[in-house]
Parts: sequence; C-alpha cells; structure tokens
Amino acid sequence: MKIATSICLLSALGFAACQAPAIQRAPEFNGDLVAAGHRQIAKAPAHDKNRWRLITAVHALKLGRHSEARALLATAMPSAGQILKADAQTRLAQSLFSPENVKGFHGESHERAMGWFYHGVFYWMDGEPDNARACFRTAQLMDALAAQPEHRADWVLLDYLDGFITAKLGRDSSKGSAALAHARFNASATAIGLPDYNPLANVMVFLQFGFGPMKKTGGDVGEKIVYDGGHSRAQSARITAGGRTLIAPIFDNLTFQASTRGDRAMDAILAKKATIKKAGDLVGDIGVTGGAILANQPETEGAGVALLGAGLAGKIIGGSAEPRADTRTWTNLPQHLSFAALQLPVGTHTIAIEFLDANGIALPNRQKNVSVTVQTGRDTVVFVTD
Repeated sequence: MKIATSICLLSALGFAACQAPAIQRAPEFNGDLVAAGHRQIAKAPAHDKNRWRLITAVHALKLGRHSEARALLATAMPSAGQILKADAQTRLAQSLFSPENVKGFHGESHERAMGWFYHGVFYWMDGEPDNARACFRTAQLMDALAAQPEHRADWVLLDYLDGFITAKLGRDSSKGSAALAHARFNASATAIGLPDYNPLANVMVFLQFGFGPMKKTGGDVGEKIVYDGGHSRAQSARITAGGRTLIAPIFDNLTFQASTRGDRAMDAILAKKATIKKAGDLVGDIGVTGGAILANQPETEGAGVALLGAGLAGKIIGGSAEPRADTRTWTNLPQHLSFAALQLPVGTHTIAIEFLDANGIALPNRQKNVSVTVQTGRDTVVFVTD
C-alpha cells in the first residue's frame, strides 16, 4: 500500500511537471501599431506594462508621434535610483519558488541605456541640448558595471554626442575634446572614422538600422540570459542634402553592448536557485530509483519506502524551484545606431537618405526623403530608421 501510494504521488508529480504551457492569443492588430500597443499596455499585468510602454514608444517615435512616445518613455522609465529599489515583486522574484519575470520590467543595461538615449533625442528636438547631454551621460552610466573594464561605458555615440553638445554650447572645450577622443578610441574598429565636430551644424540626423538582440535562457536549467544576435543588412547610410553627400557610419552595435553587460545582482540568486533545483532533482532521481528497488524486497522494504519518500521530496523541491532568468525583451530596438550632423541654411530642405550594405551598395526600397525646416537659433533634429 505504501509503495502504491508513493508511486501514485510520483505519477501525479510527473504529470504536473509535464503539462503543456497555456497558449496565449496573439494580440489584436488593426494596422496601427501604436493603438495595438496601448491595448497591450491596458491588458498586461502590472509587472509587464513597462515593457509594452517601451515597445509602443518606439513605434510612436518611428511614426513621428513624438508626444506619445515621450509620454510613454517618461512613464516607463523611473530614475536609476528607483530602478535599484527592491519592491515586493522584486523580493518575490528572489524567492526560490518564483521565476525572475514576476518583477517589474526595466530591462537590462543596454535597454535602459536606449531609453535614456531616446529621452536625449526628444530633449534635443525640444531645443534643450543641455538636457539632452545629461540624458546621454545617464545612458552611458547604465553601462558602467560591465564585467570587463574595457567594456564599461563604451557606447561610442553617447560619448560623441556628449562632446558634440559641449562644443556647440561653447563651454569647456577640453571636456568636449576628451569625449570625442574617448568615442574615437571605442570606435577604433570602425572602418569609417568619426568626423570632427562642427559647432555650426544645425541639423542632427539620428539613424538606426536592423533588428536588435533577443534574450533567451542559457545554463543547465535556464538560469542565465544569453542573446540571439540582432541582424541588419544596412551597415551605413549615405546622406545627401544641400548639394553635399556624406556617409554616416555605424557608431554602436546593440548585440555587442548586450552581450558585454556583465553580471547582474539577480545572477547570483538565480545561480543558487539552479544549484538547489539540480540538487533536488539529483536526490529525487537517486531516491526514487533506489527506493523502488529496495522496497521490492521484504527485508529492505522499510528502508526503500523511506528512501522513496526522500526522493519524492527532492523531486518536489527540484520541480518547484524556479531558477529561470527573465528573458522579456524590448523587442523593437535596433541592431545599429548612427548619426550625422549637417549645416544647412535657414529654410526648407529635402534630405535624401540611402541605407547601404556591407559593400557600400544602396539597399533597394530603403531610400528615405525627409523634408526639414531649418530655423534660426535652434537645431533641427531628425530621426530615421531603415
């Protein structure tokens, strides 16, 4: 009877562990990505709303709906100090029997850096380059904890823009020069060198190419985050305006930034959970197998039942532990960032942008013609994707 009961318990445990996950319906879509995003925000659980706000903000930015994008970013991105606070959901994620993805979504370091980067672009659009510079510096700080010293705060574009705004504001020229030198050092592998600053430039063209990296689980039991690399056919852009043509090179690769982020505070917690899960599974396998063998012999039945019980306990602990890393991703980030600064006379101009492949050949159906109006006394900021 004891053996039969134990086997029933084991069967029930195995059945529960093998049940297929619930299938979720794809979100409704009517052709308006921003409207679809707002519906997802409304339906998402509280801990996942920020992810949908960030995704929807980029859709709005690409469509030129800047006020919506700015508001979504402002809601989704608290200050760095708030990000580091441990709320109830974060403490739950740290517990043995809860997965990491129950905590509020604020992204990994490269995702947080992109949020502050977009904030900076909006400030510059609003005629506040000094606040834009503060955002670019904050974005660079998001990358300050990379495991290897050479990968800390090494975003090329963020340093380049920091120095460029400093030069335009006519303030500490040594700081502007130092930021440019640091950007060039980190961009040393780029075939096209970073241009000198032109403080008189009045049209700022921000470009992004391709599809960014996606998170997936790694490790023995899913306790690590690894990245599927992003992809981009475009490797540079050719910009023509005011009778002049220039090449905008790649400044940053988001797959590189994601994969060099370094350890997170949660990594050590997930590693402990993984150790407990693997130990529980091992004890369970040994206990169930050994206990079943011993319980079949009259002279060792008692010991076998006890060992079988220990094995079942191990199986329960191992099966209930949740070491899985949080693989929720800001899914519409780009693979590459680029930038160009133009000096154009006051008035309306058309900027032609061609996205080029690795051989410098224009990709078909990728040309964009952007109309801009240059005003006196402030910069015109343009955001373009391939």
